[in-house]
Amino acid sequence: MAGSLVCCVDPSAEAHDAVRVARGLAAALGLELVLLNVEPRPTQPGVSAAPRGQERLAESEREDADALLEEVVREAGLDPDTVRRRVEFGGAAERILAVCADEGAELVVLGSRGRRGLKATLLGSVSREVAGKAHCIVVLVPPGAAEQTSLSR
Repeated sequence: MAGSLVCCVDPSAEAHDAVRVARGLAAALGLELVLLNVEPRPTQPGVSAAPRGQERLAESEREDADALLEEVVREAGLDPDTVRRRVEFGGAAERILAVCADEGAELVVLGSRGRRGLKATLLGSVSREVAGKAHCIVVLVPPGAAEQTSLSR
């Protein structure tokens, strides 16, 4: 079987551009496309302390993340039967690197800016950490770059 390409997804425009580029790269290279959404560990004051509350909160967060991935698949015109989707909880860079290792990824594609307020202003700290520590090729898709390449069409 061919290797895989992990593409990191969140609701940002940059992530949607990354999906378009990843779709083209996966097709051109014959790689399986794996969409990954990483969410912070679910916590809510008063709820997160009770085990059943934690389970319900995590379930709700997972449903939201699954819905996001389904929306991305639909908007990108991907075949839902050929794209794998993963949801992870924890630190973004840590989980991205772990999934890349778990998948034996040949490439990881991510937008150069994310959706998380302060992190977005820290010059792409997640992108920088993934690029510095990944054991596969890292493709960073800057804002607007998807429009400049035939890979995203």
